[in-house]
Order: sequence, then structure tokens, then C-alpha cells
Amino acid sequence: MERDSTQEQYEEMTQTPVPKLVLRLAVPTTISMLVTSIYNMADTLFVSQLGTSVSSATGVVFALMAVINAFGFMFGHGAGSNISRKLGAHDESARVFASTSFFLAFLAGGCIGILGLLFHVPFMRLLGSTDSILPYALEYSTWILISAPAMASSCVMNNILR
Repeated sequence: MERDSTQEQYEEMTQTPVPKLVLRLAVPTTISMLVTSIYNMADTLFVSQLGTSVSSATGVVFALMAVINAFGFMFGHGAGSNISRKLGAHDESARVFASTSFFLAFLAGGCIGILGLLFHVPFMRLLGSTDSILPYALEYSTWILISAPAMASSCVMNNILR
């Protein structure tokens, strides 16, 4: 049954007109990026009603989220490229790249989370936090650091799905 799925995927990728295929593959990624942007805008909008220091903390933590996403995208883009080549060659080892990149991104996110929590104050200062912003940045970043493994691995899954 899996060979049928692989064959169908191969035929779809080689026989579908390129503009139609690019559009179909780009839509999930575009939606994912829009959801992330809307989340950040809504976060900033609601938090800005609490004060300028609180709003500034979201900017500091946004940089942290960008670092976490960068690791996820690094593993995801590499895996996506290798998976595409393996599927095109009808090589069954494509799933090895998928699982390896997922778990490496999860591990990298975990390391960022643990190191970020261990060196919380210096890390927030490195990202641009001032004395007035620091308490809010610490509180908000705690939750982001706890969720870092899930954030990084979700980026991998996004790239693998593409």
C-alpha cells in the first residue's frame, strides 16, 4: 500500500503542471506564515493595552521565537530537500530524514529551552531587554522557552509537508 502512495506522489510531482503544483504546495506554507504573523500582531495588540513596557517585552521575546524558528527551519529545509531527492529516486530512506530532522529540531529546541531558562536574565538582556522590560520579558519568555521543542519541531513538520 505504501508503494502505491509513493508511486502516486511521484506521478503527481512529475506530471502536474509546474504552476499548479507550486501553487498547491505554497498554500499550506503561506497559511502557516500568516497564522504566525497574525498571532504576533494580535499578541502585540492586546498586550499593548497593558502598557509600553509590557508591549516592548513581546518584541524582545519575538527575537527569541525567531531563534527557535531558525533552528526548526534549518533542520526542516535540509530534510525537505533530501526527502524530495529520495522520493524522486524512489528511495525508501526518505522517512529516515523526516524522523531524524524532527527529533534533532526537538532536541535543539529543548537545548534552547533549558539553556534559556538556566541563563534567563542574561539571555533576555542579550536580546535587548532593559530594566523596565525585564520582568515582563522573563515572564513571557518562560512560556516560550518551555514550548521551544514543540515550536522548533513544528517548523520541521511544516517543511516536510511541503
